Order: sequence, then structure tokens, then C-alpha cells
Amino acid sequence: MMMKHKIAALISTNFLALAVYAAPAEMMEYYNNPHSAPKVTECKNNIHCNAFVALSKQWKSIPDNYRYHGSYNIKHDAAVGDGYGLNKGFSLCSDKSESLYNAGEEFFYGGGGKGKQKERIFAQGMAVLLYIEDTQKTSCQ
Repeated sequence: MMMKHKIAALISTNFLALAVYAAPAEMMEYYNNPHSAPKVTECKNNIHCNAFVALSKQWKSIPDNYRYHGSYNIKHDAAVGDGYGLNKGFSLCSDKSESLYNAGEEFFYGGGGKGKQKERIFAQGMAVLLYIEDTQKTSCQ
């Protein structure tokens, strides 16, 4: 009887390790249709900047147990505003992500010269972009 419980525990643990993540619909709406994002004064009518800000506000939707490429806690980096680590450590693959990233970098990071508050927005947006690409299985060629 004890062996059955051990096997059941092992099977359930393996299923948890193989969890499938999916980006929430609101995230994907802003990602796929930047025009749908609310306008942000600071973005000066740049639709990709508006979408980047809208995406940055979705960082809390990244599951707590999610790890980018299996080991990196990008949600934590977003929470602490580590734009430098997210920018330096990871690459984006899709043209959509690159367009959004470029606007976020220009308006909220500027190579690290925009200040801590703006770097936090950048970090949160970058984490969401990485999460979307990973959950959509966008691969770099």
C-alpha cells in the first residue's frame, strides 16, 4: 500500500514539473494589437510604447512558479525592477517583440539612464515579452 502512495506522489510531482503555461488573453491582445493599448502621455503617441506600458502592467500575471527557460525567475526581476539584468541576460526573437522592446527601451530605459522608476516599467515589460515568447514557443534562429 505504501508503494502506491509513493508512486502516486512521484507521478503528481512530475506533472507539476511539466506544467504548461499560457499567456493571458489581455497580454496577447496588447502584444498582437498594439493599437488596442491605452494611450500613455509619456509615450508621445507611439503605439508600441503604449503597448509596452500596457504589457508591463501584466507582469503580475506571470505565474509565481514560472521559470524562463526552466531556471530564471524573471517575475522576481520584474518585481525588483532589474531592467539591466533582463536586458543584458536575454534576447527577444520575434519582430513584434523587438518593436515593443525598442519603444520600451527608448522611453523607459535608455541604456539605464532613465532612472529607477522608469527602469522598473522597462523590467516589467521586458519580463512580459520574454514570458510571451517562451509560452508561445517563439524560437530564435
